[in-house]
Order: sequence, then structure tokens, then C-alpha cells
Amino acid sequence: MNMSVLMATLGSKAQLITLALDCLAQENVRPKEVVVFHTWRDRPETQRALLALKAEFEQNASAPPYRFAELCSDEGALRDVTSPEEVECAFRQMYAEVRAAKLRGEQVHLLISGGRRTLTVFGMAVAQMLFDDEDHLWHLASHPALEASAALHAGPGEWARLIPIPVIPWGRLSPVFDALREVDDPFRAAKRLADLRLREQWDAARIFLLTKVSAAEREVLDLLARDGLNQAEIAARLSLSPRTVESHLRSVYRKAADHWLVEDVNQAQLVRLLAPFYHWSGGIQGKNG
Repeated sequence: MNMSVLMATLGSKAQLITLALDCLAQENVRPKEVVVFHTWRDRPETQRALLALKAEFEQNASAPPYRFAELCSDEGALRDVTSPEEVECAFRQMYAEVRAAKLRGEQVHLLISGGRRTLTVFGMAVAQMLFDDEDHLWHLASHPALEASAALHAGPGEWARLIPIPVIPWGRLSPVFDALREVDDPFRAAKRLADLRLREQWDAARIFLLTKVSAAEREVLDLLARDGLNQAEIAARLSLSPRTVESHLRSVYRKAADHWLVEDVNQAQLVRLLAPFYHWSGGIQGKNG
């Protein structure tokens, strides 16, 4: 059973949607529905594109069902997507459509080549917040002559390609992020995500400090990451030689690289990795605190 859907932002180029469908068909992907996001339908450029798509879909017996999703606010259709209010409305609507598709268990192909650049940016944000590994974020590139002609399908010697846009879905980072799909407002979802990420960072730092470092190393780290002392000040505070402090830190760098699964860790990176723990565990104290 085909459970994929193509969603696409539209400016004035109807060919973006039809060429994308042709590219997907070459990969044996035939979406069960096409959803086209667009601004005010009576804008001449938008109207021409919508009419061209309507004619193409209705004349082609093999074309999937389609739906035009006009971006709206409480006052009516958005004439553009440039003001903060317009951007917020467009973001909420795109988020709602993708979220609904994911709740239905559908695979989403999201094409963000058309329309304002703001739609491209927020399309990427929606993908990060809601996509699974099976979903795809696309940009469409085409032969210069094909793009100039505005033809809906490639002719002899012409080409069109879907270019995958790399995206790391937040849901891939931790099972707790699956809860984002329960949130129907993208701004609340983003705030919840930030809280969850901070909590995970705090947990990772806490586990590192409690299980991976020695008591002597922990004393050095407290003064470095919590109190902001440099190595010479740490040595003086703990009555250690600078060489001993440096040896403790080299050991900690190796352990931190292993704990966070990175190639290496330097002092600045270590302080950043531990900052959530020290901040959430009583605040960052001053050098003399």
C-alpha cells in the first residue's frame, strides 16, 4: 500500500511540482496525494501556476489526488510571507499538515524549492521537528532550457533532479523526542525540544562526572568548568604543580572523547560539554565563589 505524500511550496513555477513527481516516479515512488502550499490564490503569478497544475492533474489519469493548501491567517489568505505574523501563520500551517501526515503513518516528501525563502527555512525546521528516517526533504534542479521554458515535463536532452537536503530529524536524537508529535503548536514544540535537549546534555555531563573521572580529576574540573579558573589558578588553589593539573586534564580529555563519541576534546569544548550540569546544579560561580 502506497503511504507516501508529496508536499511542496509553490511560488510561480508549476513545473516544480510536476517535475518532482516525474523524478519520484523514476524511483517507483508514486505519492497517494500531492499537497501544494501557496499564498493568496488571486495573485496573478500564483493563479497561473495553480491553473496549470489543476489542468495537468485533471487531464492526466495517472496523476495522484491533489490539494491546494492556501496559507492563511485569521484575516484571510496571506498575500506574502515576509512579516513576522505572516511567517508565523505559514509555519503553523506547514507544521500542522506534516504532523497530520506523520500521525497517519505516511512517508513525507517535502519539496521546498518554490516560493519565498522564508518558506524554505521553515520547511527545513518542520522537517527537523517531525521527520523520521524514511522521510525526505528535497530541492529540485533542472536543465536551464527546461527551467526557462516553464514546461511541466522534461523534453529530449533535458533533465530534472531531486537533490536531497541533509537533515537530522530531532526525533532521531532521542526516543523522548517522539513526544514532539503530541504537540500541535510548532513554537511550543520547539520550546519543549530545547528543554529536552538541555536535560539530555545535563544527564550526559552528570554521568560523565559521576562515573568516568577520578576524585582528583573532579576537583580540577569543578574549578575549571564551574568556577572559571585557568590552569595556573587551579594549581595554586589545589596546591598542585602545573604539570599535575595538565596531566589530570589530558586524562579527562581522553575520557570525554570516549564518553561523547568524538575524536578528541580540548579544554574549551570540555567546558561547553559540562556547562549544562554546572549551570543547572547551583549556577556558575565566580572565581572567588
